[in-house]
Amino acid sequence: MTNTIDSTADSSTGDRTHSPWPARIGWGLFGIAYLVFAVVTVATIQSGLHGDPERTNPNPGPAPYPPFLGFDNWPLAVAISSIPMAIGLIAALSWLSWRQRKVHWAVIIAFAGLITGALDPLANWATFAIFDPRMLHFPLSWPYVNISPNLEPALAFLGGYAAYYLLNGLGFLQLHDRLVDPLMRRSSWFVRHRLVAVFIGATIVAIPINGLIQFTWMRAGIFFYTEAVGPVLQVGHIHFPLIMAIYDSIIFGMVAVMCVRDEHGDLVLINRIARWLPARAGRPKVTLTRQLLISVTVGLLSFATPLAVLAGLREAGLSRPAYDQNPYPNVKVYDPYGHLEKAGKPGPFFK
Repeated sequence: MTNTIDSTADSSTGDRTHSPWPARIGWGLFGIAYLVFAVVTVATIQSGLHGDPERTNPNPGPAPYPPFLGFDNWPLAVAISSIPMAIGLIAALSWLSWRQRKVHWAVIIAFAGLITGALDPLANWATFAIFDPRMLHFPLSWPYVNISPNLEPALAFLGGYAAYYLLNGLGFLQLHDRLVDPLMRRSSWFVRHRLVAVFIGATIVAIPINGLIQFTWMRAGIFFYTEAVGPVLQVGHIHFPLIMAIYDSIIFGMVAVMCVRDEHGDLVLINRIARWLPARAGRPKVTLTRQLLISVTVGLLSFATPLAVLAGLREAGLSRPAYDQNPYPNVKVYDPYGHLEKAGKPGPFFK
């Protein structure tokens, strides 16, 4: 790429600005810090509970359910799949940026997905998400990431989340434009409010697809939910909380909104916010640094808002058991409020 990290074109003026040294230094330090984090993560990554006394069941029984499609280690396969996803994303975005001689707009959205993934431990805590201990995860001694009930998957932090949110956002935006937008155009209000229309349409389309994806992951034994608020769909031995289909779909709908571009190919929402925010005299309002920071802020708010709702429902004590048997017999069952033990679920339990 021939441009600097803070070079971008404002389509309204056609001006191009170059980054000051503080911005270059700041992004350089961020890149070094993230590279160090990636190296440390890969060097310390774990699989299994390593006899952790809080989480390990000292007397495990046999697995209660047969393996999905005859394969018994889907968690490890899914964890490793984050590697080609991350490499493919970086390669594709680098090639697109090189071809157009400036940072591609999708980099701005992917960066938000990369940073937003930092909230995943809180999301797993709020949703009672329990992962198969064979999943490649952060060390159990790391405090923040292990806010998750039993473990926090690691490789997705290194690009998996960025690819997951970007690709889903783009996919649901396309489905909205093809399936929902023609119906919405019957209303002049939706025509005048394109971003609102995309959010509603993409979220609606995402709900059944996201539900099917999560159900498949649960059937493969990657994770399960010990508790949930609201109705739970049971198909065979799988108990799927319907609220989870809505939760992720709201996030996907917002990512689809972030991906909307105008006739010049510029990001509508990101640039609109950039022009609305104040800037120092003589400095353009639309720069790559501002776009990246706005994208991260919008991504964090989009993720944190429904997460706060789920956390509030959990803390209000409204959750109830959402499974039959613990599919991971070598793991103690997460039961912070005693709901599962009172419901007669087999233990042992941990809080």
